[in-house]
Amino acid sequence: MKLNTKGFYRPHFQRVNSESEKIITALCPGIHVHATKTKKNTSVWGNIETVSNAWATNKHIRQSSSSGGVTSALAIYLLESHQIDAVLHVGTEQGSFLYNKLHISKTKDEILSRNASRYAPALIFDRIFDILDANTDTYAFIGKPCDIAGIKNLLACYPKYQNRIKFFLAIFCAGMPSYNATMKAIQTFDNPTVPLSLQYRGNGWPGYFTVKFENGNTSQMTYNDSWGKILGRDLGFRCKICPDGIGLLADIASGDAWNTKDGYPDFTESDGKNFCFIRTQNGKKLFDAAVKAGYITEEVLNVDCVRDMQNYQYTRRHYVGWRIVIVQLLSGGILSFKNLGYGKMALKANYKKGIKEALGTVKRYYKTRKRNG
Repeated sequence: MKLNTKGFYRPHFQRVNSESEKIITALCPGIHVHATKTKKNTSVWGNIETVSNAWATNKHIRQSSSSGGVTSALAIYLLESHQIDAVLHVGTEQGSFLYNKLHISKTKDEILSRNASRYAPALIFDRIFDILDANTDTYAFIGKPCDIAGIKNLLACYPKYQNRIKFFLAIFCAGMPSYNATMKAIQTFDNPTVPLSLQYRGNGWPGYFTVKFENGNTSQMTYNDSWGKILGRDLGFRCKICPDGIGLLADIASGDAWNTKDGYPDFTESDGKNFCFIRTQNGKKLFDAAVKAGYITEEVLNVDCVRDMQNYQYTRRHYVGWRIVIVQLLSGGILSFKNLGYGKMALKANYKKGIKEALGTVKRYYKTRKRNG
């Protein structure tokens, strides 16, 4: 994977034999996303064993995290109860305020140093074989839904590693902005000195886009301005046709349990909360144990309320199938998305809007191909 001028990682192709090409295709979460077959995945939110509003009981974890801190609290619980040896998750590269990489965290402090959102690309799998071959440690894996698909693809292709990843924890994702988008947001502060640190969210809910500069100044931007006006407007094409922004393949998937106002998310700063979709029995056992041990506080949540909290995901779930069909037709069927339920959702959508989404995808598809040569 190479970083291109647009600020995204793109695959750098070279000649390989047919067997290697077959493995690469099966591994790539950009084109290969297979969920376990279940009728429940055809519902709007996919398979759910239980659903809860929740937050980290520890006030510091809750405050420092991007939302309620549930995923961090679960990871810490797994380490401290000795169910895993380490956590695989994304954080900033050492010595960089901007670039992200996969980290191995073995302590509570290490998890909390990497616990807030990073709205920019990351090299997740460039060192994965080195990590897995270095020892016999077991892990929990935290990532975006496509990252979960990627690690599960790897485990399917290389069964010898299947017992090494014990838990899969997903974060709801609305798309991955480019590094260029981050720099554009930083440049709005008009500070001529070098950024020393960058936090996209956290220290409140939703928290501020916060940059500390070499001259000692600290500048902030609201979540609504950073994501809504800059970051969220520079997403890669694959994100536009994403079949799973809601963690269908995870044990537990969580997102912002936004307070709502007039049917829309309210971004007024408050105490963070996650809604949590517990999707598997493995996830339910973990979540219930973490609540019992006092790492997480939960409250009852009617799943119908998630529509207002996450209206973007609700709408995308209904219309992404229209986009995917177009890409399949134009690419000769390159995508292998199975058991994700988007087809049934597309049939429930407004057909007029669906056709509009399809036509828009045609334009984006050819524009992307032209740009990428």
